[in-house]
Amino acid sequence: MLASTLEILNRGPRGPRGPRRNRGDRRTRVHLRELCEEVLASYRMARGQDLISDEDRRAAEDLLKSVSPLKR
Repeated sequence: MLASTLEILNRGPRGPRGPRRNRGDRRTRVHLRELCEEVLASYRMARGQDLISDEDRRAAEDLLKSVSPLKR
């Protein structure tokens, strides 16, 4: 008899290096998210798309103005 998908997912890790199946950590896998963002950026760049929007540029300029020392 074959195990159902739900039974397999509920078994937990299969050894000392097995994956942890914690449903709450889906959005905390920082390295995987960074890799996905890098792949998407590379794809957009290869297609000739601008990686930074005008809105992002304005937000960055505003942030830099608020952090940089005042010129006197």
